Amino acid sequence: GIFGAIAKAHMDRYETNLDHLLKVAIKNHQNGALNPKAQFKVTIQDLMQRRMSRAQERGQPVPDYRDEMDFLNDPQANPWIAWPLRLYDCAPITDGAACVLLVSSDIAHNFTDKPVEIAGTGQASGRPLHDADELTSLSAAKVASQLAYEMAGVTPDDIQVAEVHDCFTIAEIVAVEDLGFFAPGEGPRAVDEGRTALNGDKPINTSGGLKAKGHPVGASGIAQIAEVFHQLRGEAGDRQVNNPSLELGLTHNVGGTGGTCVVTILRRGG
Repeated sequence: GIFGAIAKAHMDRYETNLDHLLKVAIKNHQNGALNPKAQFKVTIQDLMQRRMSRAQERGQPVPDYRDEMDFLNDPQANPWIAWPLRLYDCAPITDGAACVLLVSSDIAHNFTDKPVEIAGTGQASGRPLHDADELTSLSAAKVASQLAYEMAGVTPDDIQVAEVHDCFTIAEIVAVEDLGFFAPGEGPRAVDEGRTALNGDKPINTSGGLKAKGHPVGASGIAQIAEVFHQLRGEAGDRQVNNPSLELGLTHNVGGTGGTCVVTILRRGG
């Protein structure tokens, strides 16, 4: 329910609406469908077609969905969980694992000719949300990202691809604002304009995010780093960001509903 409260607070303070949340889900499922390791390798369009086909096979009335948004607004297909969040606003809890090989820079070339370096990292703890000044931002994410930017010597504008902790669709919107990619309240507009899509100027959650790739709690953060690693090396397959100068990526992982946050900035090595 707490992320439902966060979503409501964001809607009350800014011009965020239910469609913005649904568009995050559509985007992340589109990316997840391109990820062979995703838990949900299906688009929302796929799920819509399956529901219509199943109704026809059972001799039931076939829903007359116009598009994915129409499907996601059907309370039978996408029931309410904690208003204003619905089923497809929520990430699953996933069985999974992830690992990285971490070595010093002076021996990295012994393992690969395309190393990726940790350019900066930051960790911060936040106040409990019942005692927080606001619900539309997580202070730990702001502090952790600032530490990482300072260590890497970069700004939010320099980041070319990012994986953020989208345990719920509103969490992605809050994250891209906390990280400084977009001004407070501008995250929803960025989704509307396609800026966070795979072909946008700030691709977010190319793996499908926790929403579609899955949320193996305890391994989610390393899985994010693995995705950015593959993106920076040009090895992300069909979901590869089309940017020949791709050099800087970021991961943002949250614990305890903002109680702690770790931000890591990765740079393509020489």
